[in-house]
Amino acid sequence: MAIVRKPSLRETAAAVAALAFLFSVWKIGAYALDGYENKKTYGEIRSVYYGPSAGASPFSPPLPDDPVLHSAPAEQRLVNPKFEPLLERNGDVVGWVRIEGTRIDYPVVQAADNEYYLHRGVDGERNAAGSIFMDYRNDAGGKDRHLILYGHDMKNKTMFANLLEYESRWNFENKATIEFDTLYADGRWAIFSAYTTTSSFDYIRTEFASDEDFEQFLAAIQANSLHASDIEVSAEDTILTLSTCSSAFEDARFVVHAKLLPPEEGSTFEPPAEAIQGEGRK
Repeated sequence: MAIVRKPSLRETAAAVAALAFLFSVWKIGAYALDGYENKKTYGEIRSVYYGPSAGASPFSPPLPDDPVLHSAPAEQRLVNPKFEPLLERNGDVVGWVRIEGTRIDYPVVQAADNEYYLHRGVDGERNAAGSIFMDYRNDAGGKDRHLILYGHDMKNKTMFANLLEYESRWNFENKATIEFDTLYADGRWAIFSAYTTTSSFDYIRTEFASDEDFEQFLAAIQANSLHASDIEVSAEDTILTLSTCSSAFEDARFVVHAKLLPPEEGSTFEPPAEAIQGEGRK
């Protein structure tokens, strides 16, 4: 009868180490592949968005009370024509976010929850980088006081990784404007606060009981800022929040807040009468 020799402790440890090494190599390879696919996908998306049909004039439909956001039924909302090619690719597209001087230049999508696009690209395929997505509670074409966008802090400095650069006072002062255009209007947003926090701090509130409640929220997110700002915010403002994870400590988040600026004089674009009446998100 043959005697089966049990592997020694050293052999077992070596086998475990080899498996761990192979798993690490596989993870690195998968991460690199996702990065390559993301670069290719977003390169194509940008060529469509910034193509000839995008137009040069800011899109801001004439509205009696609010030049950027409104609460008309979805079927009556006029969609910015530059988004139509993107909506044909993915009906979940709700906007585009860009910060000059950074790599942040992405379409924004929205699902029925905040999980779907956490690990799916803008094409809906599984991808470690996920997408830049809007909080499911927001209405990009409504009168929300607080719009929230999420994105991963990727090691290759894509998605929302550049947000962490706002730890620097220089970046806070010199890259101080966010361009966030929705399906229904273009908008420029002035950054007034940036800081590291945890998910226990409710910086992603979307509902406020009163103007006073909203002002208290604004005071809290201003007080948290790493850098002082002379930008004033009030209950009349619309706020945009960009959020990403941080490795500063366990459960850390890095957050940037900005307020909507009024349209620049002479920049309002009134869509032609033949412009397509969109149905909003599909």
